[in-house]
Amino acid sequence: MISLRPQLSLLLVCLVSNPVLAEGNTDVIAQPNAVGNSSIINQNMNINNGMTGKQQFGGLVCSQPTMAVTPFYTGNEAENPYAENPTYTINQGWGVQLSWMIPLGSDNQTCSDLAAVKLKLAKEELEKNIYDKNLVRILKCQQLHASGYMINPKSEYAFLCADVINIKAYVKANSDLFDDSQSPSLEP
Repeated sequence: MISLRPQLSLLLVCLVSNPVLAEGNTDVIAQPNAVGNSSIINQNMNINNGMTGKQQFGGLVCSQPTMAVTPFYTGNEAENPYAENPTYTINQGWGVQLSWMIPLGSDNQTCSDLAAVKLKLAKEELEKNIYDKNLVRILKCQQLHASGYMINPKSEYAFLCADVINIKAYVKANSDLFDDSQSPSLEP
């Protein structure tokens, strides 16, 4: 069982002791006084460079790593000529933002492979267009020759049909290139 003796002793001492009074004539009235005078300037500058560089191949869009360096300047002037003490303030902010934007994912190999395929297709399309252009040029020159016309050799466009020649005229002019002994005989 817990002994109550120490607790009772403490209680008796508290009840028997004399009250304590302040000395002299003292009137204490609480008068809290607080003066707040502050100016908070909270400026935040966000410069966002936008999205990462993108390559688009048909319906597939591939983000690319991007590094951007963006210098900036901000400034303002404030004047209060009507105050008791007129003020004039200039605030200037200079800085540079350096950003690295890296797309998520392990690599861009799919995009690189697709870019190589697209480049190959573009080269083939260009070659086809050059072939088609030359074929049309040859056909038009042949039609021009067949109708009895030709481009004046002194014209700046003479080169257009310069390499289109009639086969019979070519064989006749270069008969030494065609040896009849090697051509197959028509006789059985």
